[in-house]
Amino acid sequence: MLLQDKVALITGAASGIGRATAQLFSSQGAKVAVADIDDSGAAETVRNIRRSSGEAFSIQADVGRMDSVEAMVGSALDRYGRLDIVHSNAAAYVLGTASETSEADWDRTLDVCLKATWMIARCALPPMVAQDGGTFIITGSVHSIRGYSLHAAYQASKGGLLALTRSLAADYAPSVRVNAILPGAVETGLWKGLSPADRLKIKQMCPLRRNGQPEDIAQAALFLASDMSAYMTGSYLVVDGGLSSIIEMPEWLWSRLKS
Repeated sequence: MLLQDKVALITGAASGIGRATAQLFSSQGAKVAVADIDDSGAAETVRNIRRSSGEAFSIQADVGRMDSVEAMVGSALDRYGRLDIVHSNAAAYVLGTASETSEADWDRTLDVCLKATWMIARCALPPMVAQDGGTFIITGSVHSIRGYSLHAAYQASKGGLLALTRSLAADYAPSVRVNAILPGAVETGLWKGLSPADRLKIKQMCPLRRNGQPEDIAQAALFLASDMSAYMTGSYLVVDGGLSSIIEMPEWLWSRLKS
């Protein structure tokens, strides 16, 4: 029970990494505020937690808007009286180069992926400092540290999150620890539309030869939320099965070198 009697607020918790994290945190003793723009999905996460005798409630929130973020944090504080763990995890995703990305898509991606974390921090960190501290976790991506084509807006937002992690860690230490998780290829709702063949190709790019599951990232979030990471702040964990650690040799080059 690594999070016994702790209160956690998790965004993007209607599915994927957020849902897996909410359920794992509950199993470790936390009360969980489940936030997402998808109200029905968030309610399903709450039902899953309550079926396992956990304590949770859902908040419908659009983390791309300040008024919604303020209301979300206020609801969690009103319900539980404190915040010990905040996991900023919501994401938006649009494929395209800089010249192919519309201004609306750029703005929405950065609002949900980057600006949202600043807004959540602005609202949640002061009450966390005023109590006896806590932990703030940010879901970044391997896009934060590596270049990938056709991801201009998403990659800009994820790179910004890593810089923001360091800034928040410096500003709110020693009361609050701030760390990031950088997932690799994790099968979530953002993968809708990918064929089995596409998923297989992505899997083969990874040294561990499998795509990540939301539960893999939830375990990393548990580590950062608990006292197991008590001497960590301003850091990031890469959880990508080795994806970002290697340079894959193209098959045509490998064939030529073998001949």
